[in-house]
Amino acid sequence: MIMDYIEPTESLIDYAYQEIKDRIQNGIYPPGTKLVTQEISDSLGVSRTPVVAAINRLVAQGLAKAIPRRGTIVAQLSIQQIKDIIEVRKMIELYSIKSAIKNFDYYMDIVDRMQSIIVKISEQDKLDYSIASKLEIEFHTCFVSLTGNEQLVKIYETNWSVGAMFYLYSITKMPLSHHEKAFKHHQNIMKFLLAKDEENLRSALMEHLTIVDDTCELYCRNAANNI
Repeated sequence: MIMDYIEPTESLIDYAYQEIKDRIQNGIYPPGTKLVTQEISDSLGVSRTPVVAAINRLVAQGLAKAIPRRGTIVAQLSIQQIKDIIEVRKMIELYSIKSAIKNFDYYMDIVDRMQSIIVKISEQDKLDYSIASKLEIEFHTCFVSLTGNEQLVKIYETNWSVGAMFYLYSITKMPLSHHEKAFKHHQNIMKFLLAKDEENLRSALMEHLTIVDDTCELYCRNAANNI
């Protein structure tokens, strides 16, 4: 029996792209894994066309690497790539503070979503990489969305701003229990956002981002030891 695949559309390319990227950041596809188009299309229930397009997008972003006569594999991000991603993330999130406070009242649906994400995180008995990454990504993307600047949000998402951290967690084998404090930071971020307290919001966000720096340092040390 021939499987009925969904016809390829731009939305299917986005779907395939996001699913493959999620698998990379959650450690399902670790660095060096060959991205086999047919296997991925079968697992997603789509044709090979959107999968090929999605993989090409990942190659263009440096998350995958095309090797002659071998195919495409998941890339091992360099220390400099990680540092660049983190720097751009910090720039965007800290830049977003003023506009987020200014536009707060106009985007209550986004604010409500951020609050519901905090509740979901607190209700998890034991977070796994898949759940944690999706909730963390959504929370911070919502925060940047409060700026009302769609282009900024696109840059933030393309930068793999939060997903890269879960890539690091999985690569360094760091248990999520080490980052429970980081998840609790969301409550302070939300509290100061609701109060429109720019100074304390900036401090809370910067404290949250120190976890990013700590994880990057661990990744760099591990990479240096493997040289």
